[in-house]
Amino acid sequence: MELSEWPLTSNAQWPDDLATSILLRFSVKSIIRFKYVLTTWRCFFDNPSFVSQHFCISKKKQRILVEYTDEYDDNFVLRMFHDTTLTTFDDWFPQFQALGNGSFCVHDGLLCVCDMTFRIRRYLEITGFGSDPILNEYKVIFFVQNLKPHKTPLLPSMRGAVYKMSTDSWRELKRKELELVEEKSFHDSTNACVNGVYYWVVSDYDSCRARKYEYDVVAFDIRKEVLQLIEWPHIPDTQQNTWGDLVIIPNIDRISLWISDSYTDSHTSNHDLWVLSEQGKCWTKLLTIGPLLEVHKLFGFWNMGKGNVKIFVQFTNRQLHLYDQQTHKFIDTRLRHKLNGYGFDIYTYEESLVTIGRHTIGYNN
Repeated sequence: MELSEWPLTSNAQWPDDLATSILLRFSVKSIIRFKYVLTTWRCFFDNPSFVSQHFCISKKKQRILVEYTDEYDDNFVLRMFHDTTLTTFDDWFPQFQALGNGSFCVHDGLLCVCDMTFRIRRYLEITGFGSDPILNEYKVIFFVQNLKPHKTPLLPSMRGAVYKMSTDSWRELKRKELELVEEKSFHDSTNACVNGVYYWVVSDYDSCRARKYEYDVVAFDIRKEVLQLIEWPHIPDTQQNTWGDLVIIPNIDRISLWISDSYTDSHTSNHDLWVLSEQGKCWTKLLTIGPLLEVHKLFGFWNMGKGNVKIFVQFTNRQLHLYDQQTHKFIDTRLRHKLNGYGFDIYTYEESLVTIGRHTIGYNN
């Protein structure tokens, strides 16, 4: 039901608990549109408890955001799909067509966008966005990494800062706070925030091990503003040069890794799902899918908790499919990214009444 369908009279009286129960199930669009119909409604909508309850209900109606490089040009495309058939969507491309090289973070129904189009290419910007669920505090984490420190020896190899939305202020991280990660290479396309902790996949190049890369996961505690290094799952030495994509397992709110051996064999691949313990110290293998033909990687879940789990799959021919774990069949989404593009990134999205400040977020490096 939309609010426009709800019969109203000037003397209508609704018990607070009944009105709250009904209003919690309206869409964000309707709530914003009719916020000033009644004073009591406006009080409901501005109440942090109402916002939190509304978001909990909204999480049961998750939508999927798909980001990729358009097959016919260099623009980023951002599409939001509303149902499991992937036949209905909102195309957000017009709003972001000016972003030649953007970074997106999605959390609690908020979209954090970093425009990197006009940055100097000698530097890499890494963005994170998440919240402290206890204090209900939203923060942006921003790193700037010098990709050619040998050419600029007087400048630090990495700088970092944290933006606190409630105070509209930045705090620059000290050199000592960045020691764990200043020599790491961040993979900014694989990141996620769970239970007040933001995660990235990072790597070290090991010249002593036959040109192999060593991978780890970096965790940033949003409340304490502290970085921690988490070891990579223990996998066979033959798979040491493989990396993984971070993904959130819905409903249980746990961070996990899809680790694939597709980089060693381009035709067939196995894909392991590793789950991080609640203490954030060790990994447990949850399942293995494969071998699969011509599959580059697995990432993201759809329809979790409804008995028929589907997994997003990127094929070696640059097409995006859904893999049905029950039937073992693939569903073609008819999406295809540009050759030599950045591939696909998948985000879950839920409508949210969370408000943000009116100030522009800016950080000069």
